[in-house]
Amino acid sequence: MTSPIKPPGGPKPPGAPDPATSGKPAGAEFSESMAAEQVGDVTAEQTSSAASVDAVSQTAADLKSGAIDAAAALERVIAAALSAPEAQLLDESGRAQLEAHLRATLEDDPALVQLVRDLERAS
Repeated sequence: MTSPIKPPGGPKPPGAPDPATSGKPAGAEFSESMAAEQVGDVTAEQTSSAASVDAVSQTAADLKSGAIDAAAALERVIAAALSAPEAQLLDESGRAQLEAHLRATLEDDPALVQLVRDLERAS
């Protein structure tokens, strides 16, 4: 009985690089391309994260200084979430749904409700 499943090391598809002649171990090109792609993703994520951290840090500083109250701070945090690059990929309907979800979560989640109360008491 023969099996259509072939073990590793079988015939190579046409055009596939041959590690024996390329001087690189098998899978090296794939690993290199993945590493390059990840570097690009990390840079974009770091930029996005840095902007988010700056917005939240500024909001926290304004809240501590008394320049804004808890309600204004929450509005800024929601606005920052809606202006994030990931949210910009959504259409208007999607952003409206995201905003509604964020606001509902702030009102319904017991941990977030307590955090909002703490913010209100502190300001």
